[in-house]
Amino acid sequence: MKTKVFTTNGTFVVPAGVTEVYLTGGGGGGYSNVGGTATYHTGATGGATSFGTLLTLPGGAGGSNFNAASTGGAPGGAGGATGNASITGISQFQDNTGGWGGSSGYYSGGGGGGGKGAYCSGGGGANPIYHGGGGGHFVIDQPVTVTPGTVVNVTIGIGGKGAGGVGDIRGLGGDGGNGILTVKWWE
Repeated sequence: MKTKVFTTNGTFVVPAGVTEVYLTGGGGGGYSNVGGTATYHTGATGGATSFGTLLTLPGGAGGSNFNAASTGGAPGGAGGATGNASITGISQFQDNTGGWGGSSGYYSGGGGGGGKGAYCSGGGGANPIYHGGGGGHFVIDQPVTVTPGTVVNVTIGIGGKGAGGVGDIRGLGGDGGNGILTVKWWE
């Protein structure tokens, strides 16, 4: 078995005789929600990771106004509400520093207090009233049919990023983690 890991955009040339590859990875994690003195803004969504036109893995949603982010899809997790985390869909109390980012696959979301998400995972809320971003959609050993000799463009989703809310820097939360994609095949 051969393996190639992509953490940035690139190309994959399907080796001679190979008609199936196995993909593991996900889209970028979402940014926590952003607060200001008068308004609160939904955090930026993470970018999609794709293997040409054969598979697309959407990024996680940004934390929304006083609500946890929507889930990134199994096994990605939703961002936590204030002081809570959703790790692969299980809500867990963590601390009172903000919602934790949603985990995705093998990777953990950013902690409360504005922690950055690991690969594909959501960023944590900066303080108790901010929610975490969602984890990106994630697959493990997803089989994909390919044609030998084909050049496949690989796009890696960028994690959602943000800045402080209008007139207030308290909204500086955790960035979502960038996506990742591992391609495996037998030769």
